[in-house]
Amino acid sequence: MKIKLIATILFLAVNLTCVQAQEVNNSLKNKNSMMKQEENNKQIATTAYQRIFGDLDTTAVDDYMSKDFIQHNPTIADGPQGVKALVQMLVSKGIPKQKIEFKHIIAEGDIVILHSRYGMAGKEWRFIDIYRVKNGKLVEHWDASMQMPDNRANNNPMF
Repeated sequence: MKIKLIATILFLAVNLTCVQAQEVNNSLKNKNSMMKQEENNKQIATTAYQRIFGDLDTTAVDDYMSKDFIQHNPTIADGPQGVKALVQMLVSKGIPKQKIEFKHIIAEGDIVILHSRYGMAGKEWRFIDIYRVKNGKLVEHWDASMQMPDNRANNNPMF
C-alpha cells in the first residue's frame, strides 16, 4: 500500500512538473515572440521617421502608413495625405534633408515611442512621437515638440 501511495505521489509530482515546465516554455516562447515583434516595430517606426521627416520623402508615407492613419496632432489632418502635406510644407520652407538623431526608442506591445532631435529654420527641436504599429504599418500617432529656447533657465540637456 505504501509503495502504491509513493508511486502515485511521484507520478503526480512528475506530471505536475512537466505541466509547469510546458507552461514556462510556452510563456518564454510568447515573450520571445513579443520581443521580436517589438524590435520589428521599432525598426518600422525609425525607418519610416527617417525617410519621411529626415529624407523628406513623401513616397515613404505610402510605404509605412496605413490608409486610415489616425493623427492626434490637431494641426495635421488624418490619413497619409495629412503627413504628405506636412512634408511638402517643410520642403517649401527650405527645411533641408537631415539624419534624424534618436535619443530613445522604446517599444511596448504595438506602441513605439521615439525621442528625437530635428533642425528646422535654424533652430533645434526635440520631438517625442508615439506610434501604434499594426500589420507592419504605422496606424496611429501622437506627438509633443519643444524648440530649443534662446535663453535657458538651466543647463540640463534636452537630449
